[in-house]
Amino acid sequence: MENHLEELNLSLVKLYLKNMDFLKRYHKKVFEKVDLLSKNIENNTYKEKYSIEYKEEGYLDILNLETNEFIYGINSLIEAELRKEKFDFTQNSSLNLLKINPYQNEFALVEGLGELTPFVQYLNKKIDFSNIKFSKIFKIAYLGTGLGFHMTEIQNKINAHSTLIVEDNLEIFRLSLFTIDYATFTQNNRTLILSIDESTDEKKSSFSEFELSNSWTNYNIKHQLFSTRDKENLDLLIEHFAINEATLFSYKEVLNVVSRTVNLIKQNYPFLKNTLLTENKPLKNKKVLIISGGPSIDKHMEWIQKNQHKFVIVCVDIILRKLEKFGIKPDIITSIDPKEVITTFFDLEDMNFIKDSALIFASQQHENLIKKLKNQNLYFIQPYSISEESNFNLSFGNVGTFSFAISLFLGANEVYLAGSDAAFNQESGSRYSDDKTKIQIDSIEDQEYLKEKGIVSQSDIIHTKGNLKETVKTNRELIQFKYSYENFLKEFKESYDEDLQIFNISEGAYFEGFTPKNFKDIEVNNFEEKVFNKELIDDISAPLENIDFKDDLSIINSMIQKTKKFSNLRIKTKDDLIKEKIDLTIWCFKQIKKLSQKMFIEIFFKFLDLVDSFINFTLHLTQKDLNSKEFLDNLKRVWANTLISLLKNIKNNVIEV
Repeated sequence: MENHLEELNLSLVKLYLKNMDFLKRYHKKVFEKVDLLSKNIENNTYKEKYSIEYKEEGYLDILNLETNEFIYGINSLIEAELRKEKFDFTQNSSLNLLKINPYQNEFALVEGLGELTPFVQYLNKKIDFSNIKFSKIFKIAYLGTGLGFHMTEIQNKINAHSTLIVEDNLEIFRLSLFTIDYATFTQNNRTLILSIDESTDEKKSSFSEFELSNSWTNYNIKHQLFSTRDKENLDLLIEHFAINEATLFSYKEVLNVVSRTVNLIKQNYPFLKNTLLTENKPLKNKKVLIISGGPSIDKHMEWIQKNQHKFVIVCVDIILRKLEKFGIKPDIITSIDPKEVITTFFDLEDMNFIKDSALIFASQQHENLIKKLKNQNLYFIQPYSISEESNFNLSFGNVGTFSFAISLFLGANEVYLAGSDAAFNQESGSRYSDDKTKIQIDSIEDQEYLKEKGIVSQSDIIHTKGNLKETVKTNRELIQFKYSYENFLKEFKESYDEDLQIFNISEGAYFEGFTPKNFKDIEVNNFEEKVFNKELIDDISAPLENIDFKDDLSIINSMIQKTKKFSNLRIKTKDDLIKEKIDLTIWCFKQIKKLSQKMFIEIFFKFLDLVDSFINFTLHLTQKDLNSKEFLDNLKRVWANTLISLLKNIKNNVIEV
């Protein structure tokens, strides 16, 4: 028995050293964490909480030295075998990132699909969604390692191309280095991503790396929880892919942004320019009040009305009509939503109310809004870098963060956020300021959403730290506003050495990095009268040179012709289709890189990520009807037509505008 334990101990140490060498070469940060822990254990500056114990039944377990309890409590080898046997090739225990309509049990025809819609409709007719089983599993995430036996057993069964391993407890991960060979997950050019003892932000970075690894297989991602304590990391993973899945990228909307920006450039509208922003800081050393449309703003309109002369007022479009009612004149008005319905936000009693205001918009606004405001002081910012001349672009999912970002780039170093709640009205449950404009917009925009998702239930409500209260109620949608503000401020501080005072005077969620402050505690009597006029924005903006797409036209035409030839190829087998499709894709990549606009490259890559997710989902189903020559030939043709539609869209709506 002693000889057996000595041999076991030697093999465990040998495997540990091999793993440490592997980490040192390929996962340096993880190696340094484990190495430091090991040294601290050796010199008695860290007291171990866990140890590997050999059980008489012939297996290894982890003993919690503080509670004297075993983590497994059963045979860890048998447990791993049972996990492997239970593991299947269905959609069970998966993140399924191609949206399924639960009522029709088929792919959901979401708005962002654009030209991809006929392709998805064709797949809906051919796939039996009641019998989804894959021939291959490409991606898997392990949440919690234990001793890792189950991970190697499952990897031997599926040979995943991309593996994510998340373990918060560094000591437990270190123990797994004695028991399994982590190089197994990288054999045959496989990818291993390790998220070990990481902060939430670091985990998000690891999740992004996992997302981008073999992104063409993101249609289905298996996950394995080691224990219930790892559920929080599964929730984080789900949240990450919920806001980063391929179907959320609407390439058609991005093309509209490019097209509208090009049109605005041709009409000689002024754009904010980085060179001018470097020389001029119109909001520096001024008190800047940013007014958003959250429900808490209603309580403070009279205070703002009384003290408006003390602040440079930046407001979002949605609150403009309410400001007019209270006679609060904004100095800067922001707008980013490209929908036509946003024009109703500017249905004012008197358009002269904003004649002295600077309207700073994202260059994606609907043409009818631009026409409505053509006599006002319009300035634009590119959401994407389309014209490199301005060297300045901002893209955010909400207008509040856009307003905050603009203020900082304009030099604001003392900012007050009002109505940026990222939470419900805690009494009524309303998400917005009490204003008929927003209620009207909700009825238009949310109608289809509510049909699909259902009205928010109590289970959807989450509690988070409050700004002026201990906790507030919000939901996953609203709390994204909080993350947006926090992420921007963090990035801004990392890039610019500025002494900032940022106060959140809203009554919603607490924002990390923002100082909570109550309206009544603002010492406005000590503030000087504001000095601001729209000419200060003239100093940081100018029209841009027109963009020449002449050379791009011939490249796009050649890609269309090549894709048409592909459409006429005869396909006999699934392997034929995959090979020919890969050859065409590689050729297209080479061509698209020649285009003048980097944005076209991003659109093309994102588009292929999206369409290939549907293709690979289909090609790796085990349903016999999906292997017929007829189906494969039709799949090839519909895919080619979809790609041609994208290229024609770029040609007709951007290049030939």
